[in-house]
Amino acid sequence: MNNFEDVKTIYFIGIGGIAMSGVACLAKQRGYEVSGSDSKEVYDPAKAVLDKHGITYALGYSANHVSAANADLYVLSAGESEANPEVKAVLEQNLPRCGFAELLYEMFKSELRVVVAGTHGKSTTAGLLGHLFRHVDNSSYIVGGVLQNYQTNFYLGDGHYAVFEGDEYKAQFDDPTPKFHFYKPDILVLTNLEYDHPDIFAGVEELEDEFRELIDKMPEDGLIIYNADDPALVKLVHESNVASVSFGLENEADYKAEGMEFGEYTKFKVKNRFSKNISAHVLELAEDYQIQLPGRLNVYNSLAAIATLRALGFQPEAFALDLLAFAGIKRRFETVGKCGGALLIDDYAHHPTAIRETLEAARVKYPQKRIWAVFEPHTFSRTKATLKELAKSFEAADRVLISEIYPARESIKNANITSAEVISAIRSASPKVGEQTRLVRDKQEALRILKGELTPEDVVVVMAVGNFNRLAYELKNI
Repeated sequence: MNNFEDVKTIYFIGIGGIAMSGVACLAKQRGYEVSGSDSKEVYDPAKAVLDKHGITYALGYSANHVSAANADLYVLSAGESEANPEVKAVLEQNLPRCGFAELLYEMFKSELRVVVAGTHGKSTTAGLLGHLFRHVDNSSYIVGGVLQNYQTNFYLGDGHYAVFEGDEYKAQFDDPTPKFHFYKPDILVLTNLEYDHPDIFAGVEELEDEFRELIDKMPEDGLIIYNADDPALVKLVHESNVASVSFGLENEADYKAEGMEFGEYTKFKVKNRFSKNISAHVLELAEDYQIQLPGRLNVYNSLAAIATLRALGFQPEAFALDLLAFAGIKRRFETVGKCGGALLIDDYAHHPTAIRETLEAARVKYPQKRIWAVFEPHTFSRTKATLKELAKSFEAADRVLISEIYPARESIKNANITSAEVISAIRSASPKVGEQTRLVRDKQEALRILKGELTPEDVVVVMAVGNFNRLAYELKNI
C-alpha cells in the first residue's frame, strides 16, 4: 500500500488478535471508519476494547464480507493466508492491503517513534516506556501485551512520542519483512539479541542481518539505547555511526545498575556516566530506583527505560514514582491467585533465556519456597533449534512438568522432536532438576498432579502459549 492519503475506511482481517484489535481501536480514535472479522469468537481483552470503541466485526470468514465492507484499505493479520477466503478475495481483486505495522507508521509518522526490539523483554520494556511517556508527555503507545495498570495494550495521547513494540516476525503471510522495519524508529531501544523464530530465520546470522538493517536505516539524528551486556548488540551498534547510549549490569555502560536487592520490591542504584559531582574528585552520581517486578530481567527492562528517559533529558524525579507504580504486563510473571495456599504465576516465556530468567526471578522473590515449573514447548522448530539451551533453563526450579509440544502454526506431520527428548536433554544437562522432571500428556494430567502434590509452601510458574495457557487460572478455580 503506497497511498494512504485517501483512506477513510479500513477493514481488519483477523481483528481478534491482541495487536490487531489495538491497532483497529487506534485507527478508530484517529478518525477512520473501522470494521473487521475473525475466524471464531473473540475473547477479552480484544473483545472488550473492540466493543468499547464501537467496532463491528463478523465471526467466521467469508469473501462476501470483503465486498460488503467496500473498504479503502484491508489490513491482514500475519497469521492469515490465502487459505482464508477473505484474504483470497483481497488478492484476487487486487484490493489495497497492508500489515498493521505499515498502518501504524502512517498513523504516527508525525511523532518521534520509540521502537523496542529484542528477543526477550520487549513487551515489558515497551509497556514500561509507554506507561512512563504517558505520564511525562501524554504520549501514545501500543505493545503486544496488556498493561496491568490500564487493562489495555494501547493508548492515544497528544504527546511528542509514540512507543511501539518492534516485533521481528514477518509483516504478512507473503511478506517476510520483519514488522519493526516498517516503524522507521527515531529512537531504537535494543534489549538483547538471540536466535529465535527458526521457522523464519535459518540461523542467528540472518536475524542479526535484520537488526543491522534496522540500525543502518536510522536517521542521522536518531538515537540507539542498547544493552552493553549483549555482545551481538554491542558489535552491531559499534558498526554504526548513529548516536548511542548503553545500559547494563555486568559491563561498563552509560547507565549501570548496582547494589540490587530483591524482596517485596526490587531495589537498585544506577550509576549515570553523564551525571558528575563537580568537586575535588569527579564522581559518577548514583540514582536510586525501585520497581515492583522481580528478577534481573526486569532490572534490565527498567534500565532500558531509565536510560531512554534520561538520555532524552527527563530527570529521575519526573518518572521514578511512575516507574515504581508500573505493575507489569499480563502473562509476564503475573500472579493470578492461589491453589490450596500455593501461589500461582502465569507467564508467556517460551525461549530458553526467558524461561531461565523467569524461574530465577521466582527463586529470588521466593527463596524459601518450592518452585514448580510447568512448561509447554512452543513449536517443533524452536524446540529443536534451542534444545541445548532449553535443557539448562530449569535449574532454578525444584519440580518440572513438561507438556507435549504445542505445534502452533506448524504441522504435526513435520514433527522432528518430542517432549520425551526434551526431558532426556534436561536430565543430561541438569541432573538434579532432571530427576524431578515429568512428562504430562495433557492439561488434565497436569491439574491432577498439581492438585494432589501442591502445598502452601509452593510456587507454580506456568509458562505456556498454547493449550496450557489457562492452566494457572484453572488451578485457581479448583
